[in-house]
Amino acid sequence: MYKFAINRPIATLMYAFTLMIFGWIAFRSMPIALYPNIDFPIVTITTTYPGVDPTTMESQVTDKIEESVSQLAGVDMISSTSSEGVSVVMVKFLLERDIEEAANDVRDRVSSIVLPKDTQKPLVRKLDVGAASVVNIFLTAKKSTPQELMLFANEKVKPALEKVMGVGSINIIGYQDREIKILPNPFLLSQHKLSVSDLYGILSNENVKSAGGKLINSTQELILKTNSDALNVQELRNIMIKDGVRLSDVATVEDTLSDPKSFSSYNGTRGVMLEIQKISGANTIEVVNSVKTRVPMLKEMAGDKFGVEVINDTSAYIEHSLHAVEFDLMYGALLAAIIVFVFLRNFTITLVSAVSIPVSIIGTFALMDYMGYDLNKMTMIGLTLAIGVIIDDAIVVIENIHKKIEQGMDKFTASVEGTKEMAFAILAISAMLLAVFIPVSFMGGIVGRFFNSFAMTVGFAIIISYTVALSLIPSLSARVLNNKESAWHRKTEHIFQWIEKRYEGLLKSVLRNRKKNPLVCIDYLYYIFVTFSKNWYGFYAKRR
Repeated sequence: MYKFAINRPIATLMYAFTLMIFGWIAFRSMPIALYPNIDFPIVTITTTYPGVDPTTMESQVTDKIEESVSQLAGVDMISSTSSEGVSVVMVKFLLERDIEEAANDVRDRVSSIVLPKDTQKPLVRKLDVGAASVVNIFLTAKKSTPQELMLFANEKVKPALEKVMGVGSINIIGYQDREIKILPNPFLLSQHKLSVSDLYGILSNENVKSAGGKLINSTQELILKTNSDALNVQELRNIMIKDGVRLSDVATVEDTLSDPKSFSSYNGTRGVMLEIQKISGANTIEVVNSVKTRVPMLKEMAGDKFGVEVINDTSAYIEHSLHAVEFDLMYGALLAAIIVFVFLRNFTITLVSAVSIPVSIIGTFALMDYMGYDLNKMTMIGLTLAIGVIIDDAIVVIENIHKKIEQGMDKFTASVEGTKEMAFAILAISAMLLAVFIPVSFMGGIVGRFFNSFAMTVGFAIIISYTVALSLIPSLSARVLNNKESAWHRKTEHIFQWIEKRYEGLLKSVLRNRKKNPLVCIDYLYYIFVTFSKNWYGFYAKRR
């Protein structure tokens, strides 16, 4: 591999450019999130049975659902809550179970359960961590009624935001539907010898819309519809209950809103809040920015009647966190290059070794995107950690090549021989690091799922770094390295010579007393252990 790279510089350069081009494209297109996208194997089943007490809810609904889903494979735990008219059953599966298959199995089981007649269809949902809202839009009524605000939120704002690319669903908190309320007066009903059930039956018969059949002749077919429902509140009030008695005579008819099931306020002002959720795997920052671009249009639609505010913008925190990690990544790369220059004291060697950092890091993005990972805190921390491995591979190769040049070899021969001596050592180091990090990606539990992307990112960086160290570094070294000593090298040589002599003396002393050294090490470790134990006991005693 290294011989081909040295003899084919254009092909080697194209390999480096390919890594950087595909890596940059992947970096620009990869989804961005704060943490890895993880599906927890939890499925919830929500069933509504209006007007039923908790005890009946548990016996007629909850117990039947629990008994049915408990027969599924891979169930770890089942918990339930029965309250007034609502049953919630939570099924937790083993982490190895695929959440999509588990949710489908639960739906199949629940659909086969025979529940009471008035029970609404059970709602089966999987727990989605990414379902949290990425940005919220708060609407208030400035110069309008609450009814107009609800209409504006549901029929204007929500459809406009649903068209944004990447938006999954929108929940409206504090929303109330339009509702026509009929409030019977029991005293007036009794005067006309009517009951509430009589009133309900009469209204049902007088306010209907149904199919009226078909009229068919030789040329056409006409569909008939019976429109016998009230078109406005006044018509509803004028419905005849009995001879000479209208609905308005025995009841109050109000055009109002339904009872609130949720509440939303901002800075003490009541309104409605639209929680915007993204599609799983979509770029959070892009979705939020796209939603923000629609806000001026929404404000124009609202005019002076409604207020529009953007709150709970999660993109700012994500961008701040990722920018902090990106700074650490670049800062670490710069420090690595500076340390290499301080110790090797050769600008050319430092430049060649530093080239491996951006090539390897950007090339790693291509592998990450290909394997389906996104940019988040864990993957960026993995890349930061990999800088040391990347620069280490490059230094080992280039320093050995420079040593061969100092011994009198020409640059091409030194590149071949120097890389040949280090190739197996770099392979062994890379294999050892992969043996450490790859098993981390197979850890069990929730923690293992978070560290999967971290470990695989480090593994990708190690693989790319190995190929760069045995291709690009020898190829550049064979053409740019020289044996010239810089002024910095001459001024600092005496310092390194002094360090080398002290190290040589220490090494000789250790080798002369190689039988005593293990005892000294054991004694030193024992001293550290005793000191740590005393300090820990004193700290624990103070806490108690």
